[in-house]
Amino acid sequence: MKKKLFIMFILLGLTGTFLYAGNEDRIGTTSGIQLLIPVGARSVALGGGSISSINGAEAMHYNPAGMSMYPKSEILFSNMGYIAGIDVNYLAGTFNGGNIGTFGLSFKSLSFGEIEETTEEFPDGTGNNYSPSFIVAGLSYSRLLTDRISAGVTGKYIFEGIMQTSASTFALDFGVQYSFNKNLYLGVTMMNVGGKLKYSGRNLERQFQIPGSTSDADQGYFEGVALASDIPSIFSFGISYSINIAEQNSLELSGNFSNLNDASDAVYGGLEYSFRDLFFLRGGYTMNAQNQDNNIFGYSLGAGIQYPLGNFNIGIDYAYRQLTDYFDPNNIFTVKFGL
Repeated sequence: MKKKLFIMFILLGLTGTFLYAGNEDRIGTTSGIQLLIPVGARSVALGGGSISSINGAEAMHYNPAGMSMYPKSEILFSNMGYIAGIDVNYLAGTFNGGNIGTFGLSFKSLSFGEIEETTEEFPDGTGNNYSPSFIVAGLSYSRLLTDRISAGVTGKYIFEGIMQTSASTFALDFGVQYSFNKNLYLGVTMMNVGGKLKYSGRNLERQFQIPGSTSDADQGYFEGVALASDIPSIFSFGISYSINIAEQNSLELSGNFSNLNDASDAVYGGLEYSFRDLFFLRGGYTMNAQNQDNNIFGYSLGAGIQYPLGNFNIGIDYAYRQLTDYFDPNNIFTVKFGL
C-alpha cells in the first residue's frame, strides 16, 4: 500500500510537470520571490541539487521528507550575503520523536538595511528611513513510512511588509525520499502550493480633491487596489548516487530537474567528496534548461567539517556561489548542532 502511495505521488508530480512547465513569459509576474532564495551552505555548494539526499534541519527548505532521515534532533543557523547588500538569515530546528516522526520549525528573514523614503512630493527624500520585512515561517512534519520511504509536509506563512503596507498568505510543501539501496536515492517535491499575495495598507492611500466639490471642501482619501499575484510554485525530481572509495572516502553525485510556474525549467547538479564523514569538499552548477543565456547563477563551491563530541555533532559549512552579472558572488555560512 505504501509503495502504491509513493508511485501515485510520483505520477502526480509528473502530471504537474507537464501542466505547469516552465514559462519564461511569466518572469516577474509572481510575488514572494524570497521563497526561492536557497539556504544552507551544503545545499548551495551542491548547486541546489540535493533534494534526494538532504536530511536534518536543512531539509525543511528543500524536501521536508529528509528531516526523518537524520537520526538526531538538530538546530541550524545559516547566513547568506545575497545581492545589493541584502542578508538572508535562516534559523531551523528539528525534534526527532522516533516512531511518531520528526517535527520542525523554521524561520527565514531578509535584512535590507535602512532605505531612504522618497515620495512624489519629495523625490530627493523626506528625511525618513524604512526597512522592509520579508519573512517565511514554517512548521514541518516528516515520518519514515518504511525503511526505504520517508514523506514530509511543511506549512508556511509568507509575509511581506513595506512601511504601513503588507501582504501575506499560506502555502504547503510536500516531499518524498526513496532509497533503492544504500547508494541510490530518489526525491520528489511539490513546493509553494498555496494562496496569492495581495498588498493593502495606508501607503496605498492618496488624498485628492473630490470631483465636483467646492475648493474649500475637505479632500477625499482614495486607496488604490493592488492585484493579487501567485507565488512561485515548483515541481522537482532529484536523484543522487554515492560510492565508497577505500572505506574512508566517498563521493556523492546529485542532481535535480525543476519546473517553475514563473520561469524557465532549471537543472541543478553537484558533487560532494567526504573523508571519514568528517571533512567535505563540494561543487555544483545551476542553469536554465530552456535558455542558458539567461543564467543568473553559475558554479558554486564549498567545504565543511563535522565533528562528534560525545552525543553531540557540530557541523560548520561554507559555500561560494557565482553570479554571472551585475552583483558580487554570494557567501553562505552555516552552523549545525546535532543533539
